[in-house]
Amino acid sequence: MFYPEIGGVEVVAKKIAEIGLPLFDRSIVLTFNRENKIVEENIGGLEVIRINSILRKDPIRLSNNFSKYLKKFSDENNTFVFHFPSAQPELFFRFRNIKGHKICFYHSDIASNSLIGKIYKKFVVGKFLSKMNKIIVTSPNIIETSLFLKQYRNKIIVIPSFVDTEHFYFRHENKREYLLSFLKMNISDPKIIMYIGRFGRYKGLNYFVKSLSLLPSNYIGVLIGNGPKEEEIKSMVSSKNGLQKRVVFLDHVPYDDLPKYYSAADVFVLPSTDRGEAFGLVAIEAMACGIPVITTELGTGTSYHNIDNITGRVVPPKDDKALTNAILDITESPTKFDKTVIRKRAEEFSLKTFERRILNLFQDLTNKRLSNEELKNL
Repeated sequence: MFYPEIGGVEVVAKKIAEIGLPLFDRSIVLTFNRENKIVEENIGGLEVIRINSILRKDPIRLSNNFSKYLKKFSDENNTFVFHFPSAQPELFFRFRNIKGHKICFYHSDIASNSLIGKIYKKFVVGKFLSKMNKIIVTSPNIIETSLFLKQYRNKIIVIPSFVDTEHFYFRHENKREYLLSFLKMNISDPKIIMYIGRFGRYKGLNYFVKSLSLLPSNYIGVLIGNGPKEEEIKSMVSSKNGLQKRVVFLDHVPYDDLPKYYSAADVFVLPSTDRGEAFGLVAIEAMACGIPVITTELGTGTSYHNIDNITGRVVPPKDDKALTNAILDITESPTKFDKTVIRKRAEEFSLKTFERRILNLFQDLTNKRLSNEELKNL
């Protein structure tokens, strides 16, 4: 999927495509349309080809035209960036190959343990990774804990994901009063516990709801986003006595307004349950706004950017009691978590640092170089 569809992977994919523009003659995005038709468009200089989807079960989409379009660009002078896992690209390389420099941006392990998932991991993933020239991972943690990556250490480069620190910073004029206006009762000394993102399988929102039910009645849950688990989570909230009066659901909000929402929170929670969550971009966005975050220990980037007891808390996954205690720890000791310290940690993952690292990788791989003057103009 690709912009204007929303998500952490989509943000990263768009930024990488834009970074390539000054170095290469063209920057082309091959992605999957929502519908069974092919659409070509230009987005800020990016040539976007949305090939038809004959099967769609998000996040997986398949097209009968993928191989044709990919082979069309097969050339030793071209550089390809594949975002893993994506299904059809991996299946393509199981039996075929293309000419060119091939980079895999390894967003996450495949967490599924279904029969299809096990077959896919055993017979497809390794073949795909073996044909890549370089593999990008977002944290050193995942190299040590991934079953797939250890044998490809010589190809791996660590480039953490990013936050635009010029856009994400604490806003005194924020959405706090707006969010509280949705409540169906008056609450003294409200504490806003926030989640922003997809309502997906591994996001652990059921543990978020269980945790809220264990907290005092002045703790407010704000869940922003949508996805396949949305109705299930809303139903779970409704089933718990009185909880629906202190939980606010909002659909995705405009990107420009996101800092105002983060700034309204007392705590940001990312309660993911498995390695499908490889980094957690939303957590860094919250940290850039000076908000303490709670993430889970998954052996991935979720405990790389968030430092336990300094920028927030790291708790075991699928543990609503540990999540509850961490929320109380942060809200009952407000001076323990310094906004300045949290913000400083987020600045280590700045957009400019990410752009420089990706550009250096492109240059090293292709032997193309921007002049000093061109670099100044970036």
